[in-house]
Amino acid sequence: MRLKLLAPIFIISTFLISSCTKDESVRLMPVTTDSELALELYETGMLAFDQIKLGLAYRNLEMAVKEDPDFFMAYFWMYFMSGECSKKIAEKALQSEAFLNDGEKQIKTAFKYLLDGQDEKVVEHLIIATELYPSDPHVYKILYVLQFQFLKDIEGSIVTINRAIEAQPDFALAYNQLGYALMVIEEYGKAEEAFNNYIKLAPAIANPYDSKGDFYMTTEQYDKAFESYMKAFEIDSGFTVSEKKARKAKYLQEKSIE
Repeated sequence: MRLKLLAPIFIISTFLISSCTKDESVRLMPVTTDSELALELYETGMLAFDQIKLGLAYRNLEMAVKEDPDFFMAYFWMYFMSGECSKKIAEKALQSEAFLNDGEKQIKTAFKYLLDGQDEKVVEHLIIATELYPSDPHVYKILYVLQFQFLKDIEGSIVTINRAIEAQPDFALAYNQLGYALMVIEEYGKAEEAFNNYIKLAPAIANPYDSKGDFYMTTEQYDKAFESYMKAFEIDSGFTVSEKKARKAKYLQEKSIE
């Protein structure tokens, strides 16, 4: 499923699912906050965000910034989840006086350029962030989401996604984004492989099956699309969009055999 993130200057889509690692050699970018509770709220909020539970995600991030009004990364993600109040959230993000780590500084600078419409500078600073934390796929995801949807640089996004996968092969969300990017350039065999990897890595949540349903719809395999969408809905009844797409797949299947 494409996760629509609203901001006044653009719409970006992403396909997210958290992936944790027990490999101590993997160096993840720290998230700066003065409050342990704010950090916990942020982490649970981002987990909900990754599972496309946006209402819950936003509420948790909102509580996180109440605990720590200088929590830049919480404001950063709230901005992309907000609509009418996104301008105010952007202002709060930029006004944050927290002492950020080097990676967060690069993200904040990229965010400033994003608001100013300086696309090349956005990419430049996010690349620096990935170089600072080359084993953290969560940093790569910020870059490849912008490349894919906002900058329309599909080839560039594929390069970044593959770097994320190389850094962390079990990072499920990267395979989801990769599948959609490959469909855009009509590399359907590779796209299907990417979606299969997504399902393999996250079999217990709904979105991988919804995404595979989108693949089947694109390739006009309507019977398989119906089954995949219904699988998503059976796993999570909150995925009502999957049920709606299943009905459409059923209709197209029946129409194709008339």
